Amino acid sequence: MAIALCNPEIGLWYRDIQNRLFEVVALENEDSIEVQYYDGDVTEYDRESWDLLCVNIVSEPGSNLGFYEETLDEEGMVSLDKLKTISWDNVVGDIET
Repeated sequence: MAIALCNPEIGLWYRDIQNRLFEVVALENEDSIEVQYYDGDVTEYDRESWDLLCVNIVSEPGSNLGFYEETLDEEGMVSLDKLKTISWDNVVGDIET
């Protein structure tokens, strides 16, 4: 039996095992979790169903968050270079390339 990797929190974004993005929009008591998928669909889960989803917390879609590395250019000025993000979908393939 798969177990959710995290508890639901309003305002956080999650990705399920089918690669669908959704945000928790409401928690009614301990047993009702309302989510809105990235495409706009709204669904409600009971706690038992949530625990079977196997979800991970992700950053908000469209938020341009990323990691940057400070480097010095030829004039000694600091510039920020965006680091390559790692996709956890194919970690072994990323390591080999």
